[in-house]
Amino acid sequence: MTPRSSGREASLSATLVRRFARLTWTTLVAYAALVVVTFALFSEILITRSLGRVADGIQALLGMYADPGGARTTVAPDMLATQLVGVGARFVITRTKPAQDGMPVVYYLSPNTPARRIEGAAGSSTPADVQAAIVSALDDQGWRYRVLHRNAGDFDLFVAEDRLPNVLAVIALSLAALLFLPVAAVMSRRATQHAVARAIEPLEAVRRQTLDIGPDDLSRRIGEPTGIAEVTDIAETINRLIERVQRTQNALAAFTADASHELRTPLTHVRAQVQWALDDRRSPAEIRDALAAVGTEVEWTVRMIDHLLLLARGENRELTVARHPFGLAAIIDDVSEITQLMAAERPLTVRRMPTADGEALGDPAYTRQILLNLASNAVRHAGAGEVSFDIVRNDGKIGVTVRDSGEGIRAEHLPRLFDRFYRVEPSRSREHGGAGLGLAIAQMLAELQTGEITVESAPGRGTAFTLWLFAAQAAR
Repeated sequence: MTPRSSGREASLSATLVRRFARLTWTTLVAYAALVVVTFALFSEILITRSLGRVADGIQALLGMYADPGGARTTVAPDMLATQLVGVGARFVITRTKPAQDGMPVVYYLSPNTPARRIEGAAGSSTPADVQAAIVSALDDQGWRYRVLHRNAGDFDLFVAEDRLPNVLAVIALSLAALLFLPVAAVMSRRATQHAVARAIEPLEAVRRQTLDIGPDDLSRRIGEPTGIAEVTDIAETINRLIERVQRTQNALAAFTADASHELRTPLTHVRAQVQWALDDRRSPAEIRDALAAVGTEVEWTVRMIDHLLLLARGENRELTVARHPFGLAAIIDDVSEITQLMAAERPLTVRRMPTADGEALGDPAYTRQILLNLASNAVRHAGAGEVSFDIVRNDGKIGVTVRDSGEGIRAEHLPRLFDRFYRVEPSRSREHGGAGLGLAIAQMLAELQTGEITVESAPGRGTAFTLWLFAAQAAR
């Protein structure tokens, strides 16, 4: 993938390769250092264990021989030394014995020689000074020798082993790491480039397919699954976004066409009335009638524009919606009284069902407006029957049902009842002053309160609209 938004931005593949290469290099260096340190520590442990085994062997041989005089002793110079030489390690054995004057005397054993008395060490003949001198002599190479001192009664064992072979092995291992680490890093970077390129192929395919979808071809979708769960999620998200854009575009196109048609009709009437009234042959009474007709059309147009503005503000979340508990009974009583006034000149009965009051969670003013829209709709379609109001409950929700005894609505019309400018009978709706926006506004106001409006209807059985809101008790 190549950068699209800015020349200063790196591509995803380059970013991933760079980060993985840095991570790989750090890991390789840390691993190499860990291997070298581990090898060095393991070598030191092996030397210590080897010295311990040698010391164990020397200690086991002590006390097994007699001196040339036949007296039992733990130092037999010739015989013991011959045996110890075969151990193959650098060692010194000393023995501290009291002299005739009671002062301690230190003897040492060396191969093929009898035990010899150490006359002094560093200006002192104390056993501690002698031991320090021996350790210094064995360790004169500094780090090169590892020295083990073990006390065995009167005897002190000093065993040393050369570190040089192990040190050389550590140095060789370090040099090998320094030589092969860059090679491993280069190979790892190439492998990372190949792996990243293959890994982002589905993402690149999604990008290409997205670019191929133009504003005039929103019916196309990105293929899924892609083989990678995260990329598939991205593809599904883009598909849902395209679907929403398509619905919005279709709705906008339909809205533009419908609004243009709805506005053209009253404006055409206004123009015709004005042109007719401007004729010099018109009487004052005829001119007044024409102006009255113009006023009616203007009033209808203003009302439709107000409804459109209300819908736009609601969809843009510009309306202030309260959300607190309120009683539905008082609102239903108010709406039913207004409904009786609307049905005053019709053979229509308005009934308030005797149900118990209930509290809903939402905005009482918008709830009243929704019920007035539903009631007005019911009055227009109820015919010579009745309109009833009832409170219903269902699974933590509470609703108000507005039912009419009209002719009902055919099933094919139900899915589109809440669309803007949709009319089941366009000609009759125009006669009643409707623009097909009342139900759309009602549904929008219900959704702003996290509610909804449902409808049940069938030809010959009337229609029932129910406004559902969350019950106040369920939300507590």
